[in-house]
Amino acid sequence: MTKPKVLIIGKKSLLAINYLRYTKLNNTYLVNRSSLPKLNLQNYSHIINFSLNPKIKTSDKNFKSQLDRYICNKIKNSKTIYIIPSTRLVYSNKVKSPLSEKTKIKNISNIYGKNKRKIEIMVSKMLKQNFLILRIATILLLDTSKRDLFSSRILRSLKYKNKLNFDLSPTSQKDFITIEFLSNCIDRLIIKNEKGIFNISSGIPITIKEVLDSIITGFGSGKVFYKNINKYENYFLSNKKLKNKIKISISKKYILKYCKNLGKNIK
Repeated sequence: MTKPKVLIIGKKSLLAINYLRYTKLNNTYLVNRSSLPKLNLQNYSHIINFSLNPKIKTSDKNFKSQLDRYICNKIKNSKTIYIIPSTRLVYSNKVKSPLSEKTKIKNISNIYGKNKRKIEIMVSKMLKQNFLILRIATILLLDTSKRDLFSSRILRSLKYKNKLNFDLSPTSQKDFITIEFLSNCIDRLIIKNEKGIFNISSGIPITIKEVLDSIITGFGSGKVFYKNINKYENYFLSNKKLKNKIKISISKKYILKYCKNLGKNIK
């Protein structure tokens, strides 16, 4: 395989900015979506679209991703691989975990998950084979902005209120990955020229309490208020396919240590 040449869309995207920070690939080019008409998209081996249309989280019935359709039309007769960061929320939380790429998808309760699934279907139909869909677990990263991300909400609340309000039982289990782990996975999948659908996951169920306690320990103070202790959500992905293809893993010990360091680094 020739050296990857990767176009990254989303100059304002937190994930794009962090991916560029941690990637080991050299030929990477960050642009905003308005720059695309000036580019020959077929000149890139891979295109990663981190750009997010805000309507994807609010428009239940009429959401259409024009950007994804535009990109697919430009590259559908080429060898360029289109990479879509999708979400664990395309899977129903009513299905028993761990959830694999072969899990039958039905009864998606989340608007964001429904719309991401629409994009997955559209892209797979238009590109046939040259796509890479990443169904990503909950990402841990340092951010206290107003973004509606798990880490952002938790760290922001600790920083400004010294407390956390959580609407789940503390024994609910999810799987978590770090932003560095995500970046490493994307790099390896690109280098191996992988296509298809992959869960990007630790494959390790960790309780909400373990994660929040680790962050608070690192921060040095704070308290968690669990508002609905009878509401359980055990929701984690299988990462067997990922481990088999790119030989990568992450441990529970590392994840909880990372959480502690997030707390320490809140400013």
